[in-house]
Order: sequence, then structure tokens, then C-alpha cells
Amino acid sequence: MLRRTTLFGIAAMAARPALGQEAWPARSVRLIVPFAAGSSSDTLARLITAPAAAPLGASFIVENRAGAGGLLAVQQVARAAPDGYTLLWGGGTAITNAVMQRNPGFEILTDFTPVITILEFPAVLCVRDASPLKDIPGLIAASRAVPGGLRYGSGGVGTPAHMAAAAMLKLFGTEGTHVPYRGANQATLAVEQGEVDFAFAISNIAVPRRQQGAVRILATGGAKRMPVLPEVPTLAELVQGGPVVVSQSSIIAPAGLRIAIAERIHAVIRQTVTTDASLRTMVEREGGDYALSDSPAAYAANWEAEFRRLQQLVELSGARIE
Repeated sequence: MLRRTTLFGIAAMAARPALGQEAWPARSVRLIVPFAAGSSSDTLARLITAPAAAPLGASFIVENRAGAGGLLAVQQVARAAPDGYTLLWGGGTAITNAVMQRNPGFEILTDFTPVITILEFPAVLCVRDASPLKDIPGLIAASRAVPGGLRYGSGGVGTPAHMAAAAMLKLFGTEGTHVPYRGANQATLAVEQGEVDFAFAISNIAVPRRQQGAVRILATGGAKRMPVLPEVPTLAELVQGGPVVVSQSSIIAPAGLRIAIAERIHAVIRQTVTTDASLRTMVEREGGDYALSDSPAAYAANWEAEFRRLQQLVELSGARIE
């Protein structure tokens, strides 16, 4: 009897939170989105986390913290308490700022806990649908024929779209004039209106515009061709060393987050995403794909590799925020 009581007591203690640790979640979880309300990142964050409230037992409150290419949001989360109540939508945004900024105000490899990767959308190069530019060789020839090269837009200095364009032009031995906008939506609109000759944008922004007949897509930045655009080549096919440039939807937390909390968030989001057939249809229609990590540990294992890949892209493109 004594042994049974002792074992039961040990099991009960294991089931309870450690001394000084409250059961999680005891209140709503703040999800910081580093871009404005209505942006593609904001829309995806709300679409994915809203149905996760029931299985999680608490709601996600989305807080938009736009500014400085996402740097302000990343810094905010890096400084937050690692209690599971402040998360960042956008591990890629954190990594991009780490490689682009001379002094980002955080250490990318030590100040965060990677939680889950969810979706992946490749960058695509688009031109106005009425543009005479029909393919990448034609675009490069046109850029070489203009002093200073063609004008190209992006969602801001130092964004992956900026790096993709600069790297592509450099690999082809030509140049262009960069015109930064306040977000990829604005850069794509600038293409449609003829303000710039081309722009890289994430596929979930550009592909719907293509379906509406507003833009034409000449190349993609994915590792392979997109099923929704099987006729469009990748940059890697077009030029040796062509970069792979994708936007990844993911969630990270401040360093020191308890493993049990990270695993709980991972499990709930993964279950929500994999059981939502309409989400998969939308993602595939917009050129994306699922990139679900198997566990927080699996995402953490890829964290440094992704950082090194972006470092190489910065070096190739020559783009950096001073």
C-alpha cells in the first residue's frame, strides 16, 4: 500500500506544473505580426490561429507591429518574457533582419525559440501583363540596353524580394534601379501601373493578380517549379547559382520558452492546419505548399541553416541596410 501511494504521489506531481509555474495557457496569447493589418502575413496569421483557440483552450490575439521591415516586432519579441504569452509570426522576418541589419538589437541564434514552420510561398518575378517583356532573357537584354538598368520594385530595402532581384541581376552581369515600397502589395501594384518594370513578390500576392490578368510571371524563386505555374522556370534553372527565395509562415518565441509549451503550440497549430481542407486548397491555388516541421526541435535544427542561407543571399546580392 505504501508503494502504491508513493507511486501515485509521484505521478500526480508529474501531472502538475513545476513549483512556481502556472498551468499554460491561463489567458490569451499575443501573436505579434510584423506587418500591417490586411497584409498577406496578417491574413494568414488570423486564418490559421483563429480555429486553434478551441483545442488550445485560449485565443490568439493578433497584434500588428509594422515598421522598419519587421525589425520593431522582432525586437519586441526578443525582449519579451519566455512564458508562452508573446509569440512572433515570422521566423523568416527575424532571420532577414539579422542578416540585413548591422546592429539588429538581438542575437538570432540565441534570443529565440523556434516553435513551428507552417507554410512556404516562393517569390516570383512579375511584370505588367501588357509589358513587352515575355521572358527572363528578354528582361535581361532590356536591362542592359538602358543606362542604370530597368526599374524594379520590392516591398522594402533588404526584403527577400529586394535580395532576389539584386542577386538575379548580378548573376546575369547587369544592373537595375531599385524602387522600394511599403510592402509587397504596393510593389506589385506599382508593376501593374507601370511605375516599375518588374518586381519580385511572394506568390500568394502575385498569383491572384496573374489570375485576374493584371501581371505576368516570368520566373519563380522556389527550389522547384510551382504546380500552379508548371510552365514558369525557376531562377536556378535560368542561371547558374540562381537563388532559392521563399517566404515561410512560422511561429517563434523568446529564448527560454519551456519545451512543453513549445510542443503544445506546435501540436495544436499542426492539427489545425492539417485538418483544414479549404486552407490547403487556398495555399495550393496561390502557389504555396505546406512546410510543417515535425516538432519544435526539428525547426530548431533548421534555424541556423536558414540563417546561413540568407547570409549567402545577402553576400550574393550585395543588398544590406546600413
